[in-house]
Amino acid sequence: MKKSLLPFLAILCFVSESIFVDLWPKNDLYIDYFFVPRFFLVFLVFTAIYIGGTRAMIYGFIFGLLYDCVYTELLGVYAFAFTLIAYLAAKAMKVLYQHWLIACLLALFFITVLEFYVYGIQLLIGRTNMSLQTFCSHRLWPTLLLNIVFLFVLSYPLKQRLVKIKRLEQED
Repeated sequence: MKKSLLPFLAILCFVSESIFVDLWPKNDLYIDYFFVPRFFLVFLVFTAIYIGGTRAMIYGFIFGLLYDCVYTELLGVYAFAFTLIAYLAAKAMKVLYQHWLIACLLALFFITVLEFYVYGIQLLIGRTNMSLQTFCSHRLWPTLLLNIVFLFVLSYPLKQRLVKIKRLEQED
C-alpha cells in the first residue's frame, strides 16, 4: 500500500487537469482567456523537492510521454520538458531552502518556463500565430492565476503527504 501512494497521487494530478478543464465554465470570458491547469507540474516540482530528483524525473518522463500522447500531437515536447524541470527543481533545492513557500514560488517559475517553452515550440513549427503580448495577457497570466489558486488551496496538504510518503519509505 505504501508503494502505491506516490503513483496514485501522480495519476490523480494528471487526471484532475482534464477533469478540471471539462468542469470549467464556458462563457465569453473563458473563451478569450486560456486558463491552463498545471497540477501535474506542481506535483512534479514538489516530488523533486520532497521525495527526490531521480524519482521525479522518472515520473516526469513517463507522464510527459503520456501527456504528449493524450493531449498533443507532437511527441516528446512534454516528456523532455517535465524531465528537465524535475531535474532543475531537484538541483535548485541544493541551493535553496526547502520551505513550502519556496517550493510554491519554484512551481510558479517552472509553470512560466513550461508555458514559454510550449509557446516557443508551437511558434517554431507554425502551429500558432499568437503574438508574445497576446500570449502573455491571454494565456500566461490566466494560467498563473489559476495555478496560484491551486497552490494556495492544495500545496500545503500535498507537501505534507509527500513528506509522509518519504518518511514511510525510509522506515522500510
